Amino acid sequence: MPAVNQLSKTGDRPFIDAKDNRFVASFFTVFTKFLAKRTFHRVYLENEYGSNISTRSTLFFGNHNAWWDALTPLLLNQYVFKQHPRAVMEWEQVHRYPFFRRIGCFSIDRKDPRSALQSLRYGINWLNSEPGRSLYLYPEGKITNPLLPHSPFETGIGWMTSQLAEHVDLVPLIQHAHFMHHAKPDLFIQVGQPVDRIAMGSDKKEVANYLYDIVKYRKNEFIQQVSPKDISIPVWF
Repeated sequence: MPAVNQLSKTGDRPFIDAKDNRFVASFFTVFTKFLAKRTFHRVYLENEYGSNISTRSTLFFGNHNAWWDALTPLLLNQYVFKQHPRAVMEWEQVHRYPFFRRIGCFSIDRKDPRSALQSLRYGINWLNSEPGRSLYLYPEGKITNPLLPHSPFETGIGWMTSQLAEHVDLVPLIQHAHFMHHAKPDLFIQVGQPVDRIAMGSDKKEVANYLYDIVKYRKNEFIQQVSPKDISIPVWF
């Protein structure tokens, strides 16, 4: 049986499970914060989520407009939510950089529907197994140019939601960066309140569109909120 981080002889791309390591995760989190401080003028955080979080698990979903979206969950989890996290990452990236497994990433191969379904099931089982866990998911499936029209959410998230336990919250995560007022960009992060799951419906496409509309609306509102030079959002670091 081939190792999970290597190609098999038949050319298949086996699912790559997360094998998180606290030492590696702690080191990489500290390094990520150091890198963020060097990259951004300020990082701002507006958080509407957090009451009774110890009794909940969380599926964070949001827009995917920058490379940094892969790293900010580390900071949010370590310094704000303190859950046991997982994140979905493209198979090629996890295979090429195995250390991502050590910080809680598992693979998804969108080119293979059967393999992608296995990854989504893994995420469902992770969240449903016990409270205090989280999963970070960007349903656009790829980094998209923020200046272009939003990419629709893939229906996988709609399929997942109908199978999540009652203790799992769906929480929008909005991220935006701009150069408007300083030589370095500012990074703005907004964590919303849990979505009313009853209002979403049950059809996977309708649910995906419903969550997409939430992110689209919140992002547009958030950009307007953070555009003035003087803003009310707290500086995180």
